[in-house]
Amino acid sequence: MGNDINSKTSPNQMRILMKRIRDGNYVTNESQQSKKELTMSDMFKITRNINRVVLSEGENKESVYDQKIEEEKFRNFFNDMSVSIKLIDLEVYDNLIFWGGTIDGVIQFIYKVTPDESTSGVEFNYLPDFSPDNPENEEITGRIESYFEGFYKYWRDNVMNTDGAEN
Repeated sequence: MGNDINSKTSPNQMRILMKRIRDGNYVTNESQQSKKELTMSDMFKITRNINRVVLSEGENKESVYDQKIEEEKFRNFFNDMSVSIKLIDLEVYDNLIFWGGTIDGVIQFIYKVTPDESTSGVEFNYLPDFSPDNPENEEITGRIESYFEGFYKYWRDNVMNTDGAEN
């Protein structure tokens, strides 16, 4: 069973589950759902539910203060651009920090911080109205990636349990 998610680590499970979501192959409670285009809120709702199932071994350590500080810092990163930002809840666990959002209704992003640098990173999902030729979209994705550097360093160094992990 090469794709058995139960034999994988949490970051690998998340990668497999995110791929299933994108492909529309995620089925809850073993019942068939009609194949439809997932909306932004559907995708984030499924992602949050998967996240809770995968990470049921730990408790979300995020506080309201953490959420507000991250949102403020992120919005300030875009203060010279006229963009609409919708963010999901920050989730903080022993071995995973998970956060993301949608900008201008066309660029979804997810930040993952894990003890292993190779499984940490930012993932993008471009919605149907996304235009790769739009220079503003290039600027937005560049800033999202740039913001991740500080986000990753802060959460890895100050919050994540990195005992035994090599960096």
